[in-house]
Amino acid sequence: MKRTDYSRVLVAGGGIGGLAAAIALRRAGCEVDVLEIKPAWEVAGVGIIQPANALRALDELGVAGQCLAKGFGYDSYRYMTAEGVLLQEVPGPKVAGPDRPAYNGIARRALQEILVSAARQAGAVLRAGCAIHSLAQDEDGASVVLSDGRRERYATVIGADGIYSWLRRNVFGVDLRARPTGQSVWRVMMPRPEAMTWGAMMVGPRSKAGFIPISRELMYLLLVTQEEPGTVMPAQRLHVLLKERLADFGGVVPGLLAAIDDPAKVVYRPLEVVMMGPPWHRGRVVLIGDAAHASTPHLGQGAAMAIEDAVVLGDLVRQGLPWRVLTDAYMRRRFERATFIQDASFRIGEFEQGREPGLDLFDLLGQARQAMAAPI
Repeated sequence: MKRTDYSRVLVAGGGIGGLAAAIALRRAGCEVDVLEIKPAWEVAGVGIIQPANALRALDELGVAGQCLAKGFGYDSYRYMTAEGVLLQEVPGPKVAGPDRPAYNGIARRALQEILVSAARQAGAVLRAGCAIHSLAQDEDGASVVLSDGRRERYATVIGADGIYSWLRRNVFGVDLRARPTGQSVWRVMMPRPEAMTWGAMMVGPRSKAGFIPISRELMYLLLVTQEEPGTVMPAQRLHVLLKERLADFGGVVPGLLAAIDDPAKVVYRPLEVVMMGPPWHRGRVVLIGDAAHASTPHLGQGAAMAIEDAVVLGDLVRQGLPWRVLTDAYMRRRFERATFIQDASFRIGEFEQGREPGLDLFDLLGQARQAMAAPI
């Protein structure tokens, strides 16, 4: 392989997958530019779950230790009724190592700061407020015009531009619209009770509440509800609407409602999916993360799958494989795994909405844990 095959890489998208790709490819010896359409390297959001397979992949990027230091590790989930009665405690696979937890909860902003810092330290060039305006490919690479008017030449373009991917639409010609699932998720950060050293899910008849510790001081509460697709929630009433939807839950929930007092701290998002068939590459462009396989959060695996995509690409580049061999190997290592996780997450949502009544939830969770433990 000629090093020029991968000598200069453009990563479109500065979220978790894009920054992970930048770190992985820099560690593989590539020059890397990262474009982020937002004007600053900041993120909205509350917290995020890092299962052990995500921690294992983050170890490959050299940042798992920082995530654990900034987050809160835990080893199991407690599944409860809406009244708080324990149904089952399910330990997670500790595939990141015996000294690492099965899960790590971390504030979304803290994770972004870790990845931005690591990408810069690795030598990637980060450009905020910039995006691809147009792209033309040939056999050896891609010529791009950026939104600031600059013209650049790259050997490879990595599409980490999310569920509404410009690259998927304009390079692949695949107008896959994000499909609403009928569910939405509410999240809000609040103080963590000292005894809450595990993740929790409380299952009601039409909604599910959860608690994820994300630091020594903080956790976030999540609520998955059924909402009519297209419903717009008034931003100034998000805290009121969330508390109304938590009224059916008992246990610890009533004692937490007073902490939900500011609509600006509530993050609300309808759940959507994109299911793209293979291949996730065309010419010199490769899609990763939500651009190719946007999932629901029912298994906490969306970010983990994007990070794994990035680590696999870095590994294949490091092996010096020819481009066509590399892209085929990428699909072999990623398509079946990501598709299984995506399908399992979607089925859990269907079960919660009464559309898959025969599903054995705990059996599916067991299959998912096995899949997560498998090497990438």
